[in-house]
Amino acid sequence: ILKTAVSFGPFGVLDCALGMVRWFQVWLWPICGQAAILLTGYNHWGNFTQNPSGEVAQALNGTVVEDLLVHSIRINVSEEGVLFAESLVQSGASDGSPWDAVVHLGFEDEAKGLKLETMAFNLRASSTHPVVPEGPHLLPTTGDLGAVALNAHNPHELWSRDAGSFFCNEIYYRSLFYIRQQKRKRCRGALVPCLFIHVPPLHLMPLPESSLFVKTLLGDLIRASGCPTRKWWHVYG
Repeated sequence: ILKTAVSFGPFGVLDCALGMVRWFQVWLWPICGQAAILLTGYNHWGNFTQNPSGEVAQALNGTVVEDLLVHSIRINVSEEGVLFAESLVQSGASDGSPWDAVVHLGFEDEAKGLKLETMAFNLRASSTHPVVPEGPHLLPTTGDLGAVALNAHNPHELWSRDAGSFFCNEIYYRSLFYIRQQKRKRCRGALVPCLFIHVPPLHLMPLPESSLFVKTLLGDLIRASGCPTRKWWHVYG
């Protein structure tokens, strides 16, 4: 199932049962209760030969933010890709523990540029039907955007209340609905922070700059949750 929806990179998988590291051609997957952040980006589509969201996600895969491992995936710009990402949000790490944060990346043209999406609409990309029948029309982010605004080192405080009507909005709504409906908490009193970021073309914001911005934002979201630090290499059981 991974081969149909995900692009892979040369990272390892920590085998908790054997206490050893085995190297495969797969992206790093947290298991055995390891704290981790899920970061998604899209593959190229249409006339675009590259998708900055996927490039940024791939660049950050395997990095560590606030002692949390970043697990990145690239998905297709399709209903199949969105549903695959939704399944990862719901399943969490292999032991079922929730992600410490979920951040989705998407691509926007010069007209919109880099935007932090504050909410998602209950609207499917492939039809005029709702994502969740009888679900709320709007769902706000579960991340603390105040933490982003207070970060004086982050010059890109750009907000948007419209994630569009394509798959970017749908994946955001599905993730927010699940986290809120199932009350998935990072710790007591704090829902798992979930945010969608539209990144601009790489000629407007080069990959190193885009990656640093997203990585900084991940740190802001984690620190703002007020939860105790969980180290990605620690095994919980």
